[in-house]
Amino acid sequence: MSKETNKWNELLTIPDAAEYLNISHWTVRKWIRLKRIPYMQVNSRVIRIEKKDLDQFVKETKIPAKKIS
Repeated sequence: MSKETNKWNELLTIPDAAEYLNISHWTVRKWIRLKRIPYMQVNSRVIRIEKKDLDQFVKETKIPAKKIS
């Protein structure tokens, strides 16, 4: 499998992205509307989200745990 083919496999639909993040598809739609996560608008009805962008979003929004002493 070439890298180009593999790249297309990393595109997720909104329900797939929601399942990947274990959240509601409504939350994904809200984040898209608020421009919190990058997405591709294929046409007026089709939206795709790259898995690497979701991973980056999670990494950037993670709040580190406090050490309790």
